[in-house]
Amino acid sequence: MSWSVSRRALSLLVLLVLPVALLIGAMFVWKAPARATARFASLGLPTTPFVPGQSFITATWFCPGVPNGQGSGGAVVIANPADQPLVGRLTVFTDADGVGPTEFNFEVTARETLELNLVGVQNQGTYLSAMVEINGGGGFVEQRADTPDGNAVSPCSNSTSSEWHFADNYTLNDSREDLIITNPFPDDAIVNFQFVSSDGTREPGLLQGVPVPGNSVYVVDQSQLSKDEIVFALSVVASRGRVVVGRAQHYLVERQGFTLSLGAPSGSTGWWFADGENPAEAYFERFSIYNPSDRDAVVQPDFYGLTSNTAGFVDELTVPAHRVVSFSITDVPGLPTGRHGSQFISMNDVPIVVERAITRRAGAGVATTVVLGVPAYFVEVGTTRWSMAIGSDQPLDGVLVVLNLGADAAAVAVKALGPGGEVDIAGLESVLVPALGVATIALPDTALGQPLIVVGNQPIIVERSLPRSATLSGRSGSMAMPG
Repeated sequence: MSWSVSRRALSLLVLLVLPVALLIGAMFVWKAPARATARFASLGLPTTPFVPGQSFITATWFCPGVPNGQGSGGAVVIANPADQPLVGRLTVFTDADGVGPTEFNFEVTARETLELNLVGVQNQGTYLSAMVEINGGGGFVEQRADTPDGNAVSPCSNSTSSEWHFADNYTLNDSREDLIITNPFPDDAIVNFQFVSSDGTREPGLLQGVPVPGNSVYVVDQSQLSKDEIVFALSVVASRGRVVVGRAQHYLVERQGFTLSLGAPSGSTGWWFADGENPAEAYFERFSIYNPSDRDAVVQPDFYGLTSNTAGFVDELTVPAHRVVSFSITDVPGLPTGRHGSQFISMNDVPIVVERAITRRAGAGVATTVVLGVPAYFVEVGTTRWSMAIGSDQPLDGVLVVLNLGADAAAVAVKALGPGGEVDIAGLESVLVPALGVATIALPDTALGQPLIVVGNQPIIVERSLPRSATLSGRSGSMAMPG
């Protein structure tokens, strides 16, 4: 009996004391590994097109896609601001059936720019999209889509998302639109589409539960979209996986030209635009305000002119839940003639998405460009630096449009990125932008074809108004990258 009790006591002692002793010993012998730096922020919704709180100089970039065939194509442009070479890998995805991704290794010399022709890497399919992975991070990436109707520049995103939104979609007069959904991951994604007008929503059965195979592109073309619509919004929501969604638009008749850009991966309580024009050159300027949420949004537009304290004021707009509202500058009494900036604020903090369409005179015709605004995050943090991998290759007036968000005049420096690093451009070392005003900046010959960086001494917004091509009149608008 005594031996039995002793054995039981010994067993209890081993069970209770030994783990404690091992744990105490481990505290002295074992050290927890250092926490790895997150490659992306949380898997929550990013803010267009960059993850909030994360520098745009990141390790992986996702580009919305370029058309392929019939004289169309495009490229990604990688700018390296560092003193060391960048080494990475380009992966090109296609919508061609049974064709997997194509990979290409690259190196970008210190303080140089590399342009990679996507059709030269993969020539199959109607659309090609790209993922750019840079070893160790560094650099910034944009894409250029080239078509006979004009070129379109778009920053690439540093995050995928489970949802994407577009506010200004236009299919009037046989204008065409394609949605380009890229799944850059090996597992299949499942996506659903919702189309929204001013008076209702539509969810076509054929566009619900659509599988997007891993490492591929899926295109929804004009045959599956609303016909003869002067404005409609749309959402692409993944019930499984995370994707990248771009939109290509070919305009005819009242609108003309071509645009291709990313959607908004989330709503925001405010959106800002640097460019805008009350005639002479502007033919029509319209804002589409989309409310993808379940609550009505109360939105206040504000327009800022070329001089201090010049603003056009309009009444608040109510944008019902899951509806889109159009707003034209003709609705703004007293808006000064000339360039203006604008902002759209959700007064009751309901997230919205705002895109601006400007149709300007171009030679004997017109040219239309559609731009998604800058979301509230980058205004709230007071962004003073904006970067562009793609500048202008033509010496035109007003290539850069800068909105000063401050109540005091701002000094803005435009720099070019070249072999000497960031170099001031002669004559653009200190451009004055009026308080709450807009300035347009022309580029001299010495700055053509180079990446550009715009730095202000207080918060600013920067847009580009680039030539459509070497042979076409008119401009193509796009935002610079914050950071």
